[in-house]
Amino acid sequence: MNNTTTMATSIRLRVKLSERTLTCFRKYGINIQWDEEEELNIQCPCPKSPLTIEEIGEFIQTRVESLYFQLTGGQDECQAQVQGMWCASSPEKELPWNSDSHASHHLKNGDALLVDCVAITISSVRSRQPQLTEEQLDRIRSTLRFNINDRVLCFCGPRWVSGLVVGTAVLDTTELLPYLVKTDPLPGMPSKTISVPSDTDDICTQEVCFDPLSQMHLVLAAAQLVNQSARPKLRFTTGDKVVVRIRNSAEDGLENWVAGTVGSTWPKLPGKKTWELDNISGEFPDTLPYKVDLSTGNWLYCHRDHQTLIRREGFQPQTRVKGISARMEVRRAKDGSMETVDHHTERCKRKRDHEAELQ
Repeated sequence: MNNTTTMATSIRLRVKLSERTLTCFRKYGINIQWDEEEELNIQCPCPKSPLTIEEIGEFIQTRVESLYFQLTGGQDECQAQVQGMWCASSPEKELPWNSDSHASHHLKNGDALLVDCVAITISSVRSRQPQLTEEQLDRIRSTLRFNINDRVLCFCGPRWVSGLVVGTAVLDTTELLPYLVKTDPLPGMPSKTISVPSDTDDICTQEVCFDPLSQMHLVLAAAQLVNQSARPKLRFTTGDKVVVRIRNSAEDGLENWVAGTVGSTWPKLPGKKTWELDNISGEFPDTLPYKVDLSTGNWLYCHRDHQTLIRREGFQPQTRVKGISARMEVRRAKDGSMETVDHHTERCKRKRDHEAELQ
């Protein structure tokens, strides 16, 4: 296949909704006019990037939501989620939905696409929600372990999945959910929003650098699959003095950083290499950015080269938090002056005297 096809940034497709989709739409009164013969021109949001299967799914989701919004004259909305897609000429093979799967590897202009999609209207959700005031919800949120934008891992049986908290104390149709989490995409499995039924560590745990002896399953779940040829340049190298974040302190519940030395970069991982989830299978990463030898004599892996998990020694936060570590921090320098530190770039900017007085 030539490069022009491989790098296609748009495609024209006819989209047919599955019977399961139509049943779901009828159940919630989503009576949109969907023309299966209309050829839709689907373009990549980034003009210079190749269009992916994932972006086609997101286009369809947005189109369903937009058509329903127009149908109700803006009086109601719906939330749509594509569950699967197949080329109509090969209905036995589901299209791989991930950010690395280029659309032009699987589809061509004029193809018909069969789509399995679910949707629910906002009005139907609200009509069945238990009634709680915002003040009551805020009180509940103050008791939860995690906040919006915190990184967590959720047990989805039989494996754990990493993601980002996008909702707290969320009213469902019949219950109050502690969290909504947007999962990280996995090969063959797109990112999706899942509900977390209970605020317990055996269901939802904070993303930190995990103990490889007792939590290797979390290390594997949190690590990102990176091809050897596409490995990013790391911020640290073997022998660098660093600090890594581990489980929050049991004393005050705030972030906890420990000192160590980078023992190796891109170490090979032991343990199980394959996983299955919802009839989808894949491989766990066989390597990750760092193995860190701790000053205590122990060691651990750092599964992601990010300032929320690993920093140069001396850059551990002076203002500790419960949730995700802040990138920007106003802190006191060694000479007593105040400075703003960007923990991603390690750049420090001294604050002027009158600015420091306001802190």
